[in-house]
Amino acid sequence: MKKKSNKLNLIICGIAFIVMVVFLFVDGIDNILQAMSELNPLFLLLAVLCMVGYWFGESYGLHMAAKSLEPDTKLKTSVLVAMIGQYFNCITPCATGGQPMQVYTYVKNKMPLGSAMTALVARFIVYQFMLTIYSAIFLIFKLSMFTEGDLKGLTFLVIIGFIVNTAVIVMLFMLAFFRKATTKIAHGIIKLLGKIRIIKDVDDKIAYIDGELEGYYNNFLFIKKKPLLVLKMCLVTAVQLLLYFSITYIIYRGFGMGETDFFTIIACQAFVLMISSFVPLPGAMGAAEGSYAAFFGGIFGAHYTVVSTFIWRFLTFYLPIIVGIVINLVLSKKGIDFNNMKE
Repeated sequence: MKKKSNKLNLIICGIAFIVMVVFLFVDGIDNILQAMSELNPLFLLLAVLCMVGYWFGESYGLHMAAKSLEPDTKLKTSVLVAMIGQYFNCITPCATGGQPMQVYTYVKNKMPLGSAMTALVARFIVYQFMLTIYSAIFLIFKLSMFTEGDLKGLTFLVIIGFIVNTAVIVMLFMLAFFRKATTKIAHGIIKLLGKIRIIKDVDDKIAYIDGELEGYYNNFLFIKKKPLLVLKMCLVTAVQLLLYFSITYIIYRGFGMGETDFFTIIACQAFVLMISSFVPLPGAMGAAEGSYAAFFGGIFGAHYTVVSTFIWRFLTFYLPIIVGIVINLVLSKKGIDFNNMKE
């Protein structure tokens, strides 16, 4: 990753944090301090532990695939790779920066490039699949609650987010099970873009796409040969996502409230994630906070909404960045420099 791009993304995240803090204190310092004093510290600790559990779920799910390919892989290496992914996903638009850095980290830890890419592809497919399953369940059982009133406009964004996530997993399975059809579609799109002069060298682009599709197909063969492993990874991911979705509920109970049921709150959290998924900014800045405040405003009430938004966003976005910066500094001392990946 280019050093300037890395710094720019961090600056953007820093500005967003400052804006969020300013927004927090617009509500009045006395109101904020009062709300914070009413939060049970044990519940706050439990929320932090849920986030740590989410990280470990990500690490262990990835480790299961990596160890199946390279039996000598250590869990601490997969934890490191997972956290590097969390960090770069947070600071890059649409979470696009994580996987390349994870591959680089695995290779630097003596894992063959092919094995690293296969493990990460397997992990990505399983995660997207389980996220789509969760999203479908919440849409079926809870979306109707938000189709009236102030949240009516957000339901459209939720559906778009679900379509985006579903399209990703459908595309992944098409590449795996309908290889020829997918290749023809890809060639047709490239040729069309060539005719309208968006792509200049059509033949080179087709050759590049063919290579990428071939690599992905070979990676997916690993998944098809390991159904029991995939099932175990799905179970780990199901627990991982449940921990993430539960953070807001724990914060809610930490303020001594209990009128809204657990399933409704985690559904709202899933809807926030769906809306955030298609916003092309690092961490979906602005959209994540705005949709969270909109969905949970009626649940937390005016007195607690701003504070709960800050706590949730800090735990799920800024804390991974802080941890990632520390890991980045440690790795740079060991010769793993993400700013000079070509060296």
